[in-house]
Formats: sequence, C-alpha cells, structure tokens
Amino acid sequence: MRITDLEDNLRAHIWARIHRGELTGMGLARDAGFQQAHMSNFLNARRGLSPEAMDRLLEVLQVDILDLADPEELRLRALQRPERASSFDSVPLVSSHDAAMVPRLPPRQVLDSLKFRKRFLNRLKPDTIGDRSEWLRFVLVRADPGSVRAMMPRLASGAVLLLDRHYNSLRPYHRGMQNIYAVRLGEQCAIRHLAVASGHVILRPHNEQWPVELIEIGYGRSFAEYIVGRVCHIAVEV
Repeated sequence: MRITDLEDNLRAHIWARIHRGELTGMGLARDAGFQQAHMSNFLNARRGLSPEAMDRLLEVLQVDILDLADPEELRLRALQRPERASSFDSVPLVSSHDAAMVPRLPPRQVLDSLKFRKRFLNRLKPDTIGDRSEWLRFVLVRADPGSVRAMMPRLASGAVLLLDRHYNSLRPYHRGMQNIYAVRLGEQCAIRHLAVASGHVILRPHNEQWPVELIEIGYGRSFAEYIVGRVCHIAVEV
C-alpha cells in the first residue's frame, strides 16, 4: 500500500470521528502540535504529512497504522509471505543407494525430504567433470554399515549424507582437507576418501584398520564417472 493511500484512509478515519462528534479538527491540531491551517490543509487533501507528523497523529488518535490498511490487501500479503520469504529448499532422501546413482530420481525411491537453508546450498561450489546438467544436484543417502566402519570416526551409525552430485573432481574443497565422496561400488555408494592411480580409483578409508579398496577404471571411461558426488554435509539422527 502506498503512503498516499494511508493518508487518504487516515483522512476518512478523522472525518468519520469528527462527524460522530468525538473530536474536532482544532482540538486534534492542538493535541498533535500542528497549526490549525496545517491540519485543515491535510484534511482537505491539499497537502500530505511527513512520517513524523503522521506518527504524532496516530499516537493522538490511538490508531495503529495497520488499522488504516486495506484488510483484503493485508490478507493477500499474509498468504503470499511464506512463499516469498521461504529460506529453505527440500532435498530428497532416497530409499536405496542405486537411486542416487542416476540423474533423475525414481519417485518411488524417494523416501522423504529434509529442509536445508537456501543460503547454505547456494554457497556450495560445484566442480563438475563431464556433463551433469540433467542430474538433480543435491540428494540425501543413509550411510551403509560398511561405510560407517570404514570412515569412523567421521561417520557414525545412522548418518544421513548430503551429496553434491555436481562435484565429481578430485580437487580439495577445503585446503589441507581430504574430500569425502560417494563412489559407485557395486550397487552401493561407498563413502570414502579417493585417489586415482594406475587406471584405478583408490578408495581410502578414514579408519586405518579398514582395508584400501580398488576399482578398475573401464576402457574409455573416466574416474569421474564412478564418483556419485561429494559429501558436503553429515547429519546424525539422535
């Protein structure tokens, strides 16, 4: 609503109370500290009010500025506000790891969704090798027991992992820290640190007592094709 609309509604409110005998223009001017001519010019729409002058009038009249707004407009704004002000995005949680390995999630394998702040998701930097424009970027998976044991103490039982599937390079995301990846290992997304050497993807555990595993890179394929995505957030159910 524009300020001129509020002023028009305030004039109508004052005139209605004058006609009911509840106040006079002269008395209102005096109580608000206005000159009578100033009040007369306002009531007859020959001039507007400064924000400070309107505040003084509202205080004397004991009227809230929302009382001057159009109720229908307020109702419509209230209905629209949650959508405009929404600061969260829903990220799907898949029921099986093989669903996380395909560009578009099969609807029947979406188990649930969790809310993440848009600001957090938008800050995450992608680093894509190859074309993943058709891939839904963020997906949630539950860590399988083998991955939990291999990555202890970085992972705990019940961990839910946010995967950025537009990050399938080996470039460290944080300087001096190893990335954690979801990588194709049969029908599972094995969660490991990764390296590449001698035609193999090397799955390195965080737990030193867990064995290193190798995936042979197929002829004509890139190591990046085996990477499902970078683990960019770990949540644990309690």
